[in-house]
Order: sequence, then C-alpha cells, then structure tokens
Amino acid sequence: AAARPDAKRPAVGGAPTAGAATSAEANQAAVQAGNACYKRDDYAGAVAAFTLAIGAYATAEVPAQLLSNRSAAYAGLKEYSAALIDAEACIERRPDWAKAYSRKGNALHGLRLLDPAAAAYRKALELEPNNAIVAKSLLNCEQLLRDNAPTSSAAAAATSAP
Repeated sequence: AAARPDAKRPAVGGAPTAGAATSAEANQAAVQAGNACYKRDDYAGAVAAFTLAIGAYATAEVPAQLLSNRSAAYAGLKEYSAALIDAEACIERRPDWAKAYSRKGNALHGLRLLDPAAAAYRKALELEPNNAIVAKSLLNCEQLLRDNAPTSSAAAAATSAP
C-alpha cells in the first residue's frame, strides 16, 4: 500500500515504522499480535506490535485503546516513563475513560510518584467506582505513602538537630 502523505509517526513514544500506512487487515493483525504477546507476558513483542499498529494513524487519530494497550506493555517492561506518555495521550483522547487514568496511575506508581499516582487512581474510581483492581492499586499506593511518610518524632528530630 502507498504511504498516506498526511500520516506521521505518533508523538507518543513510538518507533518509526517502515511505512506509515498499512491495510486495515495488517493493522488488525498487528493489534491481535500485540494482544497475544501481552497475554503471554511478551511485553517487548506487545510494544513492537502496538507501535506498528499506531504507526498506521496520523498522530491525532491514534485510538485511545491502542495507546492504553501500549502503555500497559511498557509498564510490563518497567518502562514507566514511556507508559506515562501513552497514558497521558490516552487521556487526551478519552478524558472520561477510567482505564486511561488507571494506566496513568500505574505508570506514576512505577515511577514512585505516589501522590500523583493516587490522584490518577482516584479519578479512575470516580469514573468507574466498582473497579476492584483500581481500588486495590489505590490502597497499595496509599499504603506506600503512609509507609514512606516521616513520623512526627523523626520530623521533630530533623528540625531540632544542631
């Protein structure tokens, strides 16, 4: 297939693809391959497949679901900065989608940015109150915040030191 002149590499952390345009069948095959790779914990394969599928779209047209899937795969690789970029791009496209905020929370949690992670999980729960997985992630994040909070005696000792 000939490359579309308006097709660009997504500005969401993707690698360049050999051809920006692919047929709908090839694009769907890439998505299916990404899902299969993810299910068998082949996160690098999933990132590669989702990046190929994303490359078929102009930047502004990349579906939120693909960004969400790639964000999860990046998180599986512990590449939390890349996961965050995709999660934020996902939120731009679907600001009312709980999963987008859950992906953002997961990335921030992985980066140990616990306050913003908790805020993202809370937003996800605001949009989808019965999501047990997000509720558990929020509880884990809040526990880490409590565990890492300075105790009042440690804070007093730090301020009264000579």
